[in-house]
Amino acid sequence: MHIANAAKARFRANRTGKMKVGRCILAEKPRPSAPFQVTSLRLRELERIITNRFGVVLPETDDADIFIEVAAYALNARCHQDGLDLDPVLTGWCARWAPWALPRAGTVIRPILNKLVGRKYDMKADDVARRLLISMWERTAFELRTIGAHDIPTRVRKGIAKSVKRSNDRARQTAKRRAKGVQPRESWLAAHSLSKARPWDAEGISRAQWYRRHGETGPSLVGRTTKSDTLVSSVPAVPLQEAPSWGPSSLTLAEKSFVKTPEGPPSGRNAAVVLGTSGVVVALSSKQHSSLQSRHGAVNADGGTEQCDVEEGLRQMGVAS
Repeated sequence: MHIANAAKARFRANRTGKMKVGRCILAEKPRPSAPFQVTSLRLRELERIITNRFGVVLPETDDADIFIEVAAYALNARCHQDGLDLDPVLTGWCARWAPWALPRAGTVIRPILNKLVGRKYDMKADDVARRLLISMWERTAFELRTIGAHDIPTRVRKGIAKSVKRSNDRARQTAKRRAKGVQPRESWLAAHSLSKARPWDAEGISRAQWYRRHGETGPSLVGRTTKSDTLVSSVPAVPLQEAPSWGPSSLTLAEKSFVKTPEGPPSGRNAAVVLGTSGVVVALSSKQHSSLQSRHGAVNADGGTEQCDVEEGLRQMGVAS
């Protein structure tokens, strides 16, 4: 069966309880007879305490009724969930674990039943631990989860549980790394003792420079992603041209604003043209400059400029005279 089909079958089995491929039922997950209840786990842990402390049956002692009371609280919460009567249920539990209480039901069982009238919830974990005097050692040894410890507060127990979980997780991750063949840190440092010797300190240079000198590493490569990417060193440098210095009285303002290039007429996006004899300097775009050249012959063949009508030039640029 394909991996994708198997994954879909498992996912469908988790939802419906049936592992199916198409309409074919491959397997059916057995359904539990009853849902999980915390009260049932509390009863199992209480019975574990009785077995480890006293044996098969709870003996008839002065504090034996405390165990019956703790069991009655757990049974009462479960009876409220299932809609059952507590009296026969508690009597059946006492018949197994405290048979001596049945002849004395009026003095042992009945006061407990009267105390639980109108109560729906179980006893708290720390209250059970104080009544039964459960120590942290017993809680850990008996693997109790629904019963606390009377000698250590809840906040400290949560911190201990968090520390234990962290240690277990670290041990599990270490085992996974060892299974993959990863060396321990001590073994790796022993094989690579150069980091401990630090020869670059003796030579007075940095670690990276020491590795480069001894051929351990090389310079980093600069990758180019596209054809247009070029290195800075490959671009030819363009020498800067110094602009001519004009004297303060040699040229007028109009003549300073217009500089003739050796190749020909003014070029560029905004070229300056002197209009008329009045020395008006107008900045033209390339489109306007070419139109003015073609229609009015404002530029000579040798690159000089001719004087044209001011009114005509302004009208071509859309400027009112």
